[in-house]
Amino acid sequence: MGMAKTLPAPVVQSPREVRPFSFLEPARPSGRLPELDLQGCERLAEALTDSIPMLVRALVDWSIARQRRDRWSQASAQPIQLAVLNRRRRAARAWCNAIAEARVDEPVQHAVAQQWLPILCGSGTAGADFAAGRSFVEFVRGLATACLFDAPKASLLGEARGLHVLETVLAVHLGALERAVRRSPAPA
Repeated sequence: MGMAKTLPAPVVQSPREVRPFSFLEPARPSGRLPELDLQGCERLAEALTDSIPMLVRALVDWSIARQRRDRWSQASAQPIQLAVLNRRRRAARAWCNAIAEARVDEPVQHAVAQQWLPILCGSGTAGADFAAGRSFVEFVRGLATACLFDAPKASLLGEARGLHVLETVLAVHLGALERAVRRSPAPA
């Protein structure tokens, strides 16, 4: 007598839960700066320091691509001037260095909201468009997260601490931009 073959039981898949993308929430001013985990700060600096030139190039390229996309909807699309490109490079480098150093002090918040993000957004004026500034914060968040989790490890605790510091720093920067946008007068 032959052996009867049994078929494997069908795999029942449950429907995937649809979850919205989790954007960072701007940090609300509490009168004091957040306390950052020292080990997380060290891991963030270790992950980002060597990658700053790459981060700067990616930020500037994305800034130019966003501006071109916006301008192509208009009739007059012109190339980016060298002076504008250099300003964006300096702003991107300064912001990336501040992120790598986990700086959230008042001068950095002022520079993020009044100089660096407006220059990268292409407005150049204090209080850049909040949606455009948020898109840059989320772009950097993705790049920096990729730098943190660049290789498999037995324990990802250090990377998780670095990610927490990164998201805290970017939330403070986003909060500073939100306050600057609220304070800036509406364009006439």
